[in-house]
Amino acid sequence: MGMFGLANGCFVSMTCLALLSSSQGAELGGPEGPVPEVETNVFSPGNWGIQISSAIISENSIDEVLSGDFDSAEGDARGQLYSLTLSRVVHRFGNPPEWWLPSAQFEPYVTLTLVDEKGSSLFPDYNAGIGFRIGDFPWNRWVATTFYMGLGLSYSAQVYGSDRQRHPDEDRSHLKLDWPIQLSLALPPWPQHQLVLFNDHQSGGHIFDEGGVNSVGIGYRYTF
Repeated sequence: MGMFGLANGCFVSMTCLALLSSSQGAELGGPEGPVPEVETNVFSPGNWGIQISSAIISENSIDEVLSGDFDSAEGDARGQLYSLTLSRVVHRFGNPPEWWLPSAQFEPYVTLTLVDEKGSSLFPDYNAGIGFRIGDFPWNRWVATTFYMGLGLSYSAQVYGSDRQRHPDEDRSHLKLDWPIQLSLALPPWPQHQLVLFNDHQSGGHIFDEGGVNSVGIGYRYTF
């Protein structure tokens, strides 16, 4: 799929640029030897972040998506999502006392999504919740990487077509649990510019109803 090809190309380009910058820095060290490496903070340098993204509605369950399977919704349920997300770091946990504990940030979020399905007119989907971002990965000197997972509530003006297709004989709720899962990639010198790969899972969680919708997409996140 073109979207995933673009994501893969961006990831490779970012990695190559990071390696090139590292090698050039070593060559320009001068008579005293290579320039010493400076540890880069992979987390966002600011408290506020804004993200624009686009996603494709999937007909797969969350288990299938997490295992690597993806099929776009078909028929009237086929469609895309266009989202704007605002988040804020309200607490940084710093360096944990134990080596096996990852450093983390606590980030609430709000998201406005426009849903464009083939079988219906454009309708809004409102999301808000809390989440944690971790960034302790061994390759961060080349590609600054963070992993984000949140939990919140979602209210859609209409019930998603794919939700109705998967549960044709059941009452479906407009209110669901929101479970965003995101992986961000950035060049270490510019961690504020992030390429984001994500899955957004909305489910009744056996509270509002059973089952839900998954959307897989790509976005750009900037922190300021």
